[in-house]
Amino acid sequence: MATTYMDTDKMKNVANGFEGVSNTLKVVSMALEAAMMALKAAAFISFGATMWMERYLANIKPKVDTLAHKTGEISQDIQKAIQMHTAASQAGNSI
Repeated sequence: MATTYMDTDKMKNVANGFEGVSNTLKVVSMALEAAMMALKAAAFISFGATMWMERYLANIKPKVDTLAHKTGEISQDIQKAIQMHTAASQAGNSI
């Protein structure tokens, strides 16, 4: 019979770290969106000179959004693994 061990406190810290990264990236995404809107508005005044900056940020934003989504998923997956491991350990101890 195989025995598994998980330091659930450390894994909770790891999950919380990924969740923190996800939340930070979501804020960065919102800031990029605001900067893109400001650059679009400034493009009218600058005769389009700031549009290239807006396009650059528009290329970065989807990557930030994807990374935020994936780190959030990793956090959720780790939390589920902790719950499943804890439930399995409790079920094994009750026999």
